[in-house]
Amino acid sequence: MKCPKCHLDNPDDTRFCSNCGTQLTPSEEIPLSRTETLRVPMRELTIGSTFAKRYEVIEELGERGYGQSIKCPR
Repeated sequence: MKCPKCHLDNPDDTRFCSNCGTQLTPSEEIPLSRTETLRVPMRELTIGSTFAKRYEVIEELGERGYGQSIKCPR
């Protein structure tokens, strides 16, 4: 796939140009994935709780400013 900005040839499965970082227009064959924000009430995010029906909180990593960091197994 040719970059529209710098015209470098990139592999067909690449989403961003390896030279300039421009987002490449995906072909019909490559599905787009989207990031989904999960809104979970804070009282539910305690050690041992599960959210999004698949992630379990195993440890709190930190809490400051605007949020809380939690650690979930992969």
